[in-house]
Amino acid sequence: MKFLIVNPWIYDSAAYDFWLKPMGLLYISAMLKKQGHQVQFIDNLDRHTKGIEKYKKPKDKYYGTGKFYTKTVEKPKIINFIDRKFKRYGMPEELFEEKLKSIGRIDGIITGITLTYWYYGGKKTVEKIREFYPDTPLFLGGIYANLYPDHSRKTFNDLNTHIINGNGVQSLNQVLKYYNTEMINDYDWFEEILLDYSEYKKISYAVILSSIGCPYKCTYCSTPNMWRFKYKSLDKIRQELGMILKNHPNIKNIVFFDDAFLLRPDLEDMLFMLKDFNVNYHLPNGIHAHRINQKLSDLLKEAGFKIIKLGYETSNPDMQKKTGNKVTNLDLMNAVKCFKQSGFDMKNIGAYIISNLPGQKINELYEAIDFCLDLGINPNINEYTPIPGTKDYLELIEKNILPKNTDPLLLNNTYIPYWWEKGISKQELEKVKLYLKQKKKAIENERI
Repeated sequence: MKFLIVNPWIYDSAAYDFWLKPMGLLYISAMLKKQGHQVQFIDNLDRHTKGIEKYKKPKDKYYGTGKFYTKTVEKPKIINFIDRKFKRYGMPEELFEEKLKSIGRIDGIITGITLTYWYYGGKKTVEKIREFYPDTPLFLGGIYANLYPDHSRKTFNDLNTHIINGNGVQSLNQVLKYYNTEMINDYDWFEEILLDYSEYKKISYAVILSSIGCPYKCTYCSTPNMWRFKYKSLDKIRQELGMILKNHPNIKNIVFFDDAFLLRPDLEDMLFMLKDFNVNYHLPNGIHAHRINQKLSDLLKEAGFKIIKLGYETSNPDMQKKTGNKVTNLDLMNAVKCFKQSGFDMKNIGAYIISNLPGQKINELYEAIDFCLDLGINPNINEYTPIPGTKDYLELIEKNILPKNTDPLLLNNTYIPYWWEKGISKQELEKVKLYLKQKKKAIENERI
């Protein structure tokens, strides 16, 4: 059988290619090929896709990241009151149409939506696909479909879309069952399947996973609800890296998107192994600071790790305990001390701070910023998004702090400060961001 897999556009007011690759769809592609099916792949977020040069010459910034091609579009009515431009991020519409025209006959279409508030981009993508393939079976999965099954069915009902729940083999078997074709045996797909980057002809980075899931149960995070923590064997990681770098010799950056990179028991062995590949490694997902010691820090440096983000979230000790107890201020201090001792470029070391956490006071943000800057690392402010199924979300609904059936678009972390009266306001957050900008500029001036 012949399948078309499509990674949808992003419709939002802010988006950046900070090593974004559709890992779930790439795994699905590899599993289908393993079953003997043909797969064609269109990634609307591939900044180097064939034909993009006619519209804009793509440019890579640091370590392969970069800006998407964008176009300002009309806002959905539900966010008309938001004083921000609404844009489509990714491939120009005309180029997407050209690629759809070139596909020919197919038996099925598979797409997926990750962030829940990006569902609108998924819908626009499916609408465009339906112009060319009005009757071909189309299957939608991903995090959005799992967290919002009812909303997914309602939103995509008029587009004749099959909503797929679950992940890995479980989700793909729902597709194969539709065709009464051979189902996939219950093998360990995460161990056996290697990511399929064959559709990318020009790429300077690859994203991989050495583990999935996380044993911690942070109150704001949905990962523990979706995945059981497990890690890939060192032999398979070596095989996967070797295959990717052999097929794409231009790749100089390997990005680990693990949620719990430091928690595998054979971590030191893996770091020794990674030294064999002459590439830069990056950890953008917020590693656990309490796991860092001097030996691990040295091994990370020797292996070639560059960008490292630490999960910090808040400087308030009570809030740290309340949200999951995964980090303390002392943990962050010790981790930074180790990184400095190892000789890391501290401009590449950052810590995530979450703004608008339930119950958070505005002064906590200023304190967290000052704490990070005093340590010599970059604070990265991430606005909080309530995610269905998480402890925070359930408590917000139970206490009527958040309306139960709030549209996911309104829960976009960029938009929440515009309307959520129980949280930190847009004006207050703008002051915080200005404060951070001015502090960083003052520090840079002192270095000159």
